[in-house]
Amino acid sequence: MNDLPLAAPAGHPCVPTLNIGLTEFIEEFGDELLESLNRSNPPVYAGIDNPARQWVLDGLKRQPFPAQAQVVQAIAALLLDQNEQAGIINAEMGTGKTMMAIALAAVMHGAGYRRTMVIAPPHLVYKWRREILETIPDARVWVLNGPDTLVKLLKLRDQLGDTYDGRQEFFILGRVRMRMGFHWRLAFWQRRAGGG
Repeated sequence: MNDLPLAAPAGHPCVPTLNIGLTEFIEEFGDELLESLNRSNPPVYAGIDNPARQWVLDGLKRQPFPAQAQVVQAIAALLLDQNEQAGIINAEMGTGKTMMAIALAAVMHGAGYRRTMVIAPPHLVYKWRREILETIPDARVWVLNGPDTLVKLLKLRDQLGDTYDGRQEFFILGRVRMRMGFHWRLAFWQRRAGGG
């Protein structure tokens, strides 16, 4: 970039410029860079499974593959141990993201979270229902996606006082239904004082 040669400061030897490609740089300094990165940002999950969470995974009707179970353990560590608000499972189509999310919901239930809301594309709503019922023993699944959604919500409201039977509950909502909005109703009316 600089075509004018710069003279070395007085008393310092002239050092030739070192040009190194990225691949060579990573091969040469990669281990040190990784150690430094791990010191400054230690990984949340280092491949050591939490036994209580693994016990929950072992109790599922369908078992996740080992790589899927590691993703579940990692996201559970992020949410439960690090108290993060969210985690992202990003994977290719066909890798079992739905299965991993359901298994994670089971782990969260084992940690005391009773309910899980799933917001899915409309064409996957019933796939989610089917996979939950095939995976979680005795799961209670509510599909809130059709024209009967209001009736289902009213029924759920009536059950709020019922005693909890320990079963995990899932509420599946199609994302299109979610963004349709809801009917507005006046909650209160404030009359203005005269003159203003």
